[in-house]
Amino acid sequence: MLGGLALLLSRCSNSPYAPGEAEASTLFLAISAPVNKLDPATSYYSHEAEVLDNVVEPLYEYHHLKRPYELQPLAAEEIAEPVYRDAEGRELAGDPPPEQVARAEYVIRIRPGMHYADHPCFAINSAGQPYYRGWGERELARWSSPAEFPAQATREVTAEDFVRGIRRLADPRVPCPIYATLRRAILGFDELQVALAAQLEEARRRRREAGGPADEQRHPILLDYLAVSCPGVEVIGRHAFRIVLKRKYPQIRYWMAMHFFAPVPREALEFYAEPAIAARQFDLNRWPVGAGPFYVRECQPERRIVLARNPRYRGATYPAEGAPGDREAGHLDDAGRRIPFLERAVITVEKETIPYWNKFWQGYYDIALVTPEVFEQTLQVGPAGDVALTERMRRRGIRLASSVGAAIYWFAFNMADPVIGGLDPDRARLRQALSVALDYEEFLDIFLNGQGLVAQGPIPPDIFGYEEGEGGVNAETDLWDAAAGRPRRRPIEEARRWMAEAGWPDGRGPDGRPLVLHFDHAAGGDPAFVSVFEWMRRRFRLLGVELRERGTELSRYRDKIERGAAQTFRQGWFADYPDPENFLFLFYGPNAKVRSGGANVCNYQNGEYDRLFERMEGMRDGPERKELIDRMVAMLRRDAPLCWGFHPKFHLLSHGWVQNAKPRGMSHNTLKYIRVDGPARARYQREWNRPVVAPVVVLVAAMVLAASALGRRPPRAPADVGGEDT
Repeated sequence: MLGGLALLLSRCSNSPYAPGEAEASTLFLAISAPVNKLDPATSYYSHEAEVLDNVVEPLYEYHHLKRPYELQPLAAEEIAEPVYRDAEGRELAGDPPPEQVARAEYVIRIRPGMHYADHPCFAINSAGQPYYRGWGERELARWSSPAEFPAQATREVTAEDFVRGIRRLADPRVPCPIYATLRRAILGFDELQVALAAQLEEARRRRREAGGPADEQRHPILLDYLAVSCPGVEVIGRHAFRIVLKRKYPQIRYWMAMHFFAPVPREALEFYAEPAIAARQFDLNRWPVGAGPFYVRECQPERRIVLARNPRYRGATYPAEGAPGDREAGHLDDAGRRIPFLERAVITVEKETIPYWNKFWQGYYDIALVTPEVFEQTLQVGPAGDVALTERMRRRGIRLASSVGAAIYWFAFNMADPVIGGLDPDRARLRQALSVALDYEEFLDIFLNGQGLVAQGPIPPDIFGYEEGEGGVNAETDLWDAAAGRPRRRPIEEARRWMAEAGWPDGRGPDGRPLVLHFDHAAGGDPAFVSVFEWMRRRFRLLGVELRERGTELSRYRDKIERGAAQTFRQGWFADYPDPENFLFLFYGPNAKVRSGGANVCNYQNGEYDRLFERMEGMRDGPERKELIDRMVAMLRRDAPLCWGFHPKFHLLSHGWVQNAKPRGMSHNTLKYIRVDGPARARYQREWNRPVVAPVVVLVAAMVLAASALGRRPPRAPADVGGEDT
């Protein structure tokens, strides 16, 4: 009996996956938040892009391996070069200055032969009508995913689909986060939104007059995006369309590499507008329709997403070139092979760090980012600040890939605040002094194990305009340490002197009262916030300044930022694309949060800066653009709307059975490059997770012996013999 029990226990497993899954060509990943938006017009969070960018294909993509980032064609046949025209329509040669350009025309030619993944929206019945049109909720109740519907079909991707997808960004019902940017660039985009709003109101009027349903969630109104005139986005052939900009804006090519510029088939919009299908909450936010290498097979937004290989995928090959070190890291071993390699990707929502890490350590997740909670058990820091895997990690065959993110975290001053804001030199001196006090080198050492790069301005490494070494030091707050080969914060004594120059000697104003600043946040539920805030308060006290927290819940905090009612706060920015404009526009006056709801959250307003920005954004990289960027960065350092904070370092871990995992900060369509050795993973999972059966066997044996002893107790005496009947 005990031998059989031991055999049974030895076959037990703590694997979270079904039998056989580990051996398959499946990648197992985790994300930290639910996936709520997979509609390419509205999705803007990076964890959702990890799903969506592998399902839909925009016009361009970034090379998987090369750094700095390099654009290459994806759905498009080539990177389109603009034709510039002046106000009279005459073509301008070369690279004209922005002020001469009245139109910039891009002709986009897409690859013929691309097909959408099979989807019920393309299915046609014997009468030539959409197969599922008019079905009721009861008929659809048996299926939990469009991928389960029995009738599936496909069709070729056309230029109309791209035009429809781009024009849909102007639909007044679609909360597109980049509409404000596109309306400044695309010819007629504002007018398109007005026309679509009129079309929508007319459709609503007709529905009301006909006594139709008022509930547009269950009975959506379809708009014909191609029926409205928009000279900025037009079809010119089955596989070609034109984008016309009303100014010179080279950054449009980066937007073309994002899922906002993915094709949207008419059939998908019609399918999801069917009342019974809408009632089942089948929509683009959960079930996008794309021509990418994968399609959504299962979608449980709070739990997990399963992507399956798209058998209709046009196919591509793994890159044959890379960055220095890629060949040595094995990133070119698959050069020239057809992709994708994976059959599936299982993406689990894992909100807690420790379970996430434990499952990676057990081999149940294939790739993981190092978090502060597990830094010491995974990485060791060398004398020069370099990091390497600990011996424990190396013994498991885990690999490390590190990079500095195209991002910045900062401490912001609200430039519209009457105490801390304004461009007056005394106010700028005050903010410079406070920035010196916030020594982010110390912050990184205390909170992030030194894993970050102290920012000297708004532009991170690997972005044009960033300058390394002594020439890139922010002289307003830092000095160059030649011996260490790195910048150091100025002495706190200098900051105290600047406080006096600004009218706040020892942190006190003319009335003798100390300067009190308020820190606005919505981090009350974050256990790490307390120690971070205490650090900030301690650093400000070195200048005699009192920092007090004003915590609130997230919606109220965002409202304060929107209204310019926050005084100081912490935020960050991750690049949408690898261009300095994507960081410098954070300080462009017309983008001020209180003025336009834009991304300029510190409400910095400097007319000279705005004029330089408007010249710079229309230029291509080169010496003239670099000179303008240097002037703008110098202004920002002088005016100090932010304490610049740091650029984060990311460390990506992957198990030895995973090939081609390389960090990328721009777009997330990387799953097609990943290859896994499923049988090797299964062997390691069994080895690393063997049940410990001996203590259980001993416990069960003791229980059996005890039960046996109870079973041999003397029989009760018959009642008629005498004695106590027990």
